[in-house]
Amino acid sequence: MKTRLITAAVGIPLTLAALWAAVYFPFVLTGVVLLLCLVGIHEALKTAGADKVKIIYAPCFAYGVTVLMAPYIGDRVKMYGVIMAASMIYLFVMFGILLRKHSVLRIEAVCTSMILTLFVALPFMVVELIYFTISSSRAVGIILVTYCLMVSWVADGGAYFIGKAFGRHKLAPVLSPKKTIEGSVGGFVIAMMISVGAAYIYADVLKYTPDGINYLNLTVITAICILMSMFGDISFSTVKRQYGIKDFGNLLPGHGGVLDRFDSVLFVCPTFYMLNYLLPILK
Repeated sequence: MKTRLITAAVGIPLTLAALWAAVYFPFVLTGVVLLLCLVGIHEALKTAGADKVKIIYAPCFAYGVTVLMAPYIGDRVKMYGVIMAASMIYLFVMFGILLRKHSVLRIEAVCTSMILTLFVALPFMVVELIYFTISSSRAVGIILVTYCLMVSWVADGGAYFIGKAFGRHKLAPVLSPKKTIEGSVGGFVIAMMISVGAAYIYADVLKYTPDGINYLNLTVITAICILMSMFGDISFSTVKRQYGIKDFGNLLPGHGGVLDRFDSVLFVCPTFYMLNYLLPILK
């Protein structure tokens, strides 16, 4: 517990500092996201047991870099075309490696590596899309990215502490024995209150956003994102359970690796981005 809190006390201010630095220097956000992406891909390959064949790192890392750089193209049609082409080339190359290294590399490891790499690179790219495309203001873009992180981490933290204090009924005894129904409900309520409350303070009290906020849309999107956060958390717990590991890595003491800390974020950011097109939160 102590190590977990110390890491959070150091990591959260550093994260916020990097995000706000990106208001003036956009490459800071891309640099941080790219680093997290590459570490997450490494953790995915290690989990799948594909890291023993070192050549597999080249296409996986190349794919991650290409996807993370795609938003800088600007034109959305070209951007999505590059991502589609990169995805197909990546799949072809990975199966080529499987054919070449079939004696030491199992297809299960290759397929798991591909799925997890796609699920790391594409959602991290969506972080950039949230920053670049939803609003013309860089400050608002950073606020929206911060909001997605807040929804994910407050729901997780709230569920953890409420579960420790009041948890009695297991949510998923086999997949994630420590998660409780009471903790999940508590995390949901706390995340709703803090996330929507923070949006009100940013937009209507501090006037940081030039546009007004549609709070009905925001409430609906926040509720769905919190549920997706929990879904992402338990989904990655399932991966760990099937591979018999406690954490994906040890980069963050008390929290595990990048995938342990950002598993819910990888589900929340794409959900937020897609729902915002249906229910725009900025007027």
